[in-house]
Amino acid sequence: MNDDVSLLERLSTGDRHAFTELYQRYQPKLSRYLLPFTGHANDTADEIVQDVFVKLWLKRETLAGLQRLEYYLYRMARNRMVDIFRHEKSRRQHDARAMEAAGDIYQLEDELKYREYHQLAREAIALMPERRRQIFELSTQRDLSWAEIADNMNLSVAVVKKQLHLASRSVKEYIARHGDIILFLLLCFL
Repeated sequence: MNDDVSLLERLSTGDRHAFTELYQRYQPKLSRYLLPFTGHANDTADEIVQDVFVKLWLKRETLAGLQRLEYYLYRMARNRMVDIFRHEKSRRQHDARAMEAAGDIYQLEDELKYREYHQLAREAIALMPERRRQIFELSTQRDLSWAEIADNMNLSVAVVKKQLHLASRSVKEYIARHGDIILFLLLCFL
C-alpha cells in the first residue's frame, strides 16, 4: 500500500514507469474481478481495464495522496462495466423497437400489396367475357363445384373446366402485367 502511494506520487508528475508498474500490478487483478460479470467475453473485460487505466492516466495529477488505489480501481472498473451494460441494454431495446417498427412497415406493405393485387384481380375479372366471368364468380365466390356450375348454366363440365382455366390464367397474366408497375409505384411513395 505504501508502495502504491509512492507510485501515485510519481504518476502525478507524469512518470510513465510508475504507470507501467501500476498497470502490471493491477491489470490481472482487475481482469479477474471483471471475469464473473463479463463471462468469457474477454474483449469486454479488456476494454474495461484499458478504459480504467486510460482514465487513471488522465486523472494522474489529482490522484496524489490517494490511500487505497486498489479500491479506487475496482470502483472505476465497476462503474465502467455498468455503463457498458446500460449502453448494451439500451442498444438492444433500440434494436428491438427498430425491428418492431420494421415489422409494422412490412405488415403494412404486405397489406397494401394484397389490396393492390386484389384490386387488379377484380379489374381482370371485369374484363373477362360475360360467361367466363360468371363461371369464375360461381366457382370463387359461391364455391360451387364444376358439376354444380355446369348444371346451373346448362354447360358441360369440360366447358366449365376450360373456362375456369382460361379465367385463372387471364387473372394471373393481368396481375403480372400490371402488378409490377403498381408495386413499383407503391414502393416509390412509401
